[in-house]
Amino acid sequence: MTEYKWDFKRSAFVGGTLSMAALFMIENYSLESEKQVISSEKITPDFDGFRIVHLSDLHCRSFGHKNRRLIRKIKKIKPDLVVMTGDMVSRQDRNFEPFLNLARGIAREFPTYYTIGNHELDLTDRQLSILFSELRGAGVQVLNNDRVIITRGRSAIDLYGMWYALNFYKKNGSYRRHDPFTVGDMRRLIGDAPSRRRFSIVMAHNPLDFAVYSEWGADLVLSGHVHGGGVRLGKLGGVFSPGRKFFPEYYQGRYSLGNTDMVVSRGLGGLRLFNRPQIVEIELRR
Repeated sequence: MTEYKWDFKRSAFVGGTLSMAALFMIENYSLESEKQVISSEKITPDFDGFRIVHLSDLHCRSFGHKNRRLIRKIKKIKPDLVVMTGDMVSRQDRNFEPFLNLARGIAREFPTYYTIGNHELDLTDRQLSILFSELRGAGVQVLNNDRVIITRGRSAIDLYGMWYALNFYKKNGSYRRHDPFTVGDMRRLIGDAPSRRRFSIVMAHNPLDFAVYSEWGADLVLSGHVHGGGVRLGKLGGVFSPGRKFFPEYYQGRYSLGNTDMVVSRGLGGLRLFNRPQIVEIELRR
């Protein structure tokens, strides 16, 4: 008869490994939603209660088969509008289906708008052309430094989709130095500020230029890029930023500067700890 001995160290190692694997799955594949209420005198009664779902930084991750878990959660919110603020695919991706499945599932039911981030800028022209073609075929409106007017009743709001070149993210391949982005640059990309009487929303992937967006005249900015800091440490906040700086100023949630609010999504993809993938619901209030 073989005698088995209890190996405490081995059991602890196996148990610890399984616990870490479970934590990784929970932290990276369980979805959280957050609601932000944005109030402004510019929001008319027609847009009072208008709901926007803000998605960012999917990086071609799948939440269930054909992203059905993510689609189902969005449908429960019943948004009036869905916006996607870049890095929905990664520069190394060759298969865009996880993102395209999400886009098809959403756009068939809700008006959906998309603008690119820094990862899409690293795709080849052919890859980007194919991606845009598939998205438009699915009913997603791609905003390339464009403005659309969203109407409801007798009222309207302006929606801008803005992106800028990689030299504003990094310089000579290094994130430590980059060209400053200015109000003049923003005007060249999307024009002058909108009417002061009409509420304006700017989709801009990078939140680090919030001061510029505010000075330009945006009422609401929707951004991502920072992934919630990757790791969040309680009140210390998000730890890392794509700019290779610790504890970035803008990493998640709502910020205000002058007459401008900004909502930064923690995003959906990328490695994360204490920082679960996020769907942001925004409700406009008069």
